[in-house]
Amino acid sequence: MTTLIPTEADIAVRDCLAANQSFAVIAGAGAGKTTSLIGALQQVREERGAALRTNGQRIACITYTKRAVEVIRSRLGFDDLFAVSTLHSFVWAEISRFSNDIREALSTSIIPAALAKARERDTGRDTKDARKAREKVLRLEGQLAGLDAVPDFKYDDSAYSDYLKGRIGHDDVIEIAGYLMANKSTLRKLIGFRFPYIFVDEAQDTFGSIISGLNLICGDEGLPVVGYFGDDWQQIYEDRAGSVTVPVGGRVITKTENFRCSQTVVGFLNAFRTDLVQTASGINRDVVGSVEMTLIKSETPEEPRNKYSPAQIQRALERMDAALLQWGWNDRTDIMRLFLVRQMIARRLGFPELNRLFTGDYASQTAQDDYETGEHFVLKPFVDVLSPLMYATTRDDKREVIDLLRQHSPAFDIHGPNSRRPLKEIVDLSAVVLAELSRLWGAGSTRDVLLYCQAQSLIKVSPRLDEHLARQPRIEQYNEELHSEEKSDWLIDQFFLMSTTEIKPYSDFILKNTAFSTQHGVKGEQYPNVLVVFDDLEAGWNNYNFTKLLAPLTSGQPTEGQEGRGRKLAYVCFSRAEDHLRIVLFTSNPEAARQEIVNRGLLSTQQITILAQE
Repeated sequence: MTTLIPTEADIAVRDCLAANQSFAVIAGAGAGKTTSLIGALQQVREERGAALRTNGQRIACITYTKRAVEVIRSRLGFDDLFAVSTLHSFVWAEISRFSNDIREALSTSIIPAALAKARERDTGRDTKDARKAREKVLRLEGQLAGLDAVPDFKYDDSAYSDYLKGRIGHDDVIEIAGYLMANKSTLRKLIGFRFPYIFVDEAQDTFGSIISGLNLICGDEGLPVVGYFGDDWQQIYEDRAGSVTVPVGGRVITKTENFRCSQTVVGFLNAFRTDLVQTASGINRDVVGSVEMTLIKSETPEEPRNKYSPAQIQRALERMDAALLQWGWNDRTDIMRLFLVRQMIARRLGFPELNRLFTGDYASQTAQDDYETGEHFVLKPFVDVLSPLMYATTRDDKREVIDLLRQHSPAFDIHGPNSRRPLKEIVDLSAVVLAELSRLWGAGSTRDVLLYCQAQSLIKVSPRLDEHLARQPRIEQYNEELHSEEKSDWLIDQFFLMSTTEIKPYSDFILKNTAFSTQHGVKGEQYPNVLVVFDDLEAGWNNYNFTKLLAPLTSGQPTEGQEGRGRKLAYVCFSRAEDHLRIVLFTSNPEAARQEIVNRGLLSTQQITILAQE
């Protein structure tokens, strides 16, 4: 077994734990943050574990995803001394017993805030959105009045709460916990006693109200202590803590090693990010690697809303392929391709019309966001159930078919209407149902498929989806002034007319079964060879502008928001590369941009090529 040599940061963490001092480890990309976290957890177990067990106390470790929970638990040997959980699970476990306090948070803070937002949305007009706002105001007022009759509350792990039924949704859990941690000293003392050591992984993506609450819990000298592990340059989600503030008397520790990236990639990261100088370490300190950039002259968008036409997207893909050919990467399958948004990905993988619909005139920002994560209510049944089900059917994988049906379909649930039937009958029934589903999948529309699945109880139909399946299509011509607040009806109507042809490639992409990803989708991942494609015009939005970020004198200064969001996202993308990094940048003035990038010391002239235009 290899013995890990502790870094200077690891030694500093040990010193803090020995002195019962709170701390924050700022660890850049590839620094081995998780290794340092595990080392700190193991140190506490070795030195204080017996005493903690005697006192009935545990060590808390809060991390960002359920996958990370299992990784950390496994590396700790599934020891019950450690309470490893996601943030939502942790805070709910601590506040769930305090029904009266939850009721207070809802009545004095959460519901009043939701009411204020709903009243703002009520324009007084007879539009769908205004009517829904008024309905929401009435519903919230009723829930506020009826809170006293709710005996207790449960965490539902869904986006929405139903207060009168005592169901607390995903978002409200954080708001309630932040309120209680700020206002209830008894709760803070109880948490501090139960968990003398609280470690927070990916601290930059934890909510600010929770960071503030933990700092209050661990604000005095001695136990309890909190240890944060993160990096604000890797915060790519909005409304999160970003830069982490330690409690008064806490220590900020910087970890400068990079165990992931080659020498050349680390050198580029250091030029791009000047607040943290990393050193290629471990096995990568002897790997030279490479970083190269190709600049391509961008086109003026031909479509409304500053968007590329399909022909322009195709030309952009062809020019990107020409850049890959220059590097000898054109036929390789070991490359992760990162794009800002999905237009190029959609065209390359085969779901361009679906992408155009969910980024077009009928798509709100919320609809587009949900489309990009696979969470849109009309797409989710296809991504989660139907596309995998049809793929398993085409492979004649009967076991996978039954597993999917058991897991997702009410008709085949182990507690459902067919639960008492023998397995052979279940298999025969599934064959009949899937034969018809396969026919519709090939010949029908998405609406036909969903209606059949609803009738056969093959999927769980959300209330919103049920509402759209039940109504008649909108026959009026869409008018932005009259219908802007109801445009989702037109979006769904257009989707219902589509065939299922583009569903599988879209689902494969969402389920990460391709070598393509958006730049937001690779946080925490690493790959030997990475291609990053920046085309601000193709992206068609204002949150980011990478030509301004990389060459501000040539393209103009980015806004403060563009600069902050852009540098973090670019850093996350660049730092995914273990060995070789390639960057394609579409810009209106490639020659000037190259000179500026060289003058800034980001890359040398030899590392940058300009693609010749046909």
